[in-house]
Amino acid sequence: MPAQPDAPTGAAPPPPSRLPDAIPIHPVEAGEVLYRIHRSIHDPIFFGPGEGKPPTYRFDSARGLFGVLYVGLSLEGAFVETVLRNPQRRIVNWQEIATRSSSQLTASRTLRMAKMFGDGLAKLGTDNAISAAPYEPCWLWADALWDHHDRVDGIAYRSRFDNNQICLAIFEREQTIFSKSPQQELASMREIAGLLDRYGKSVVGMDR
Repeated sequence: MPAQPDAPTGAAPPPPSRLPDAIPIHPVEAGEVLYRIHRSIHDPIFFGPGEGKPPTYRFDSARGLFGVLYVGLSLEGAFVETVLRNPQRRIVNWQEIATRSSSQLTASRTLRMAKMFGDGLAKLGTDNAISAAPYEPCWLWADALWDHHDRVDGIAYRSRFDNNQICLAIFEREQTIFSKSPQQELASMREIAGLLDRYGKSVVGMDR
């Protein structure tokens, strides 16, 4: 039986030649807590991979025009996107936790994030593969939204690993200033045991 012309292919469609004049916005208010999980030896405020470098993660710039800071709107979202990136693994090596910390960030102004979930998908002309399928179309979307006259601050999208969670890919724009809390080592946080249990994971490699 031939495939229907609108059947999914697995990859998100690339951005259309013309985006809507007004981008659908998911606002993040100034002072709202953003969650970042990162290697403890690194500063939590990091816009990667860096100007002029090839893209690495989901919404990096295809042309290497700008850096991107990835955060979650919840600790859960940040945790699954960093520590639990292989959902078929039931076991987490303790080193994946012991070498990481959690930081809370806040922006100095309201961030206008392109809404790439919910009704924002149809308005922009894409589907939820943008959050779960191969990265290449996502890099093109990042550049298209960066170039748009609406000057959005980044992209709000659903976590690939827990689609109840919303994550942000924040573009590196000069007028955005972030404050950060003192970082906490994941190994010292009581919440981590509950998150591991919630997602059906156990830990190996802990010193007894």
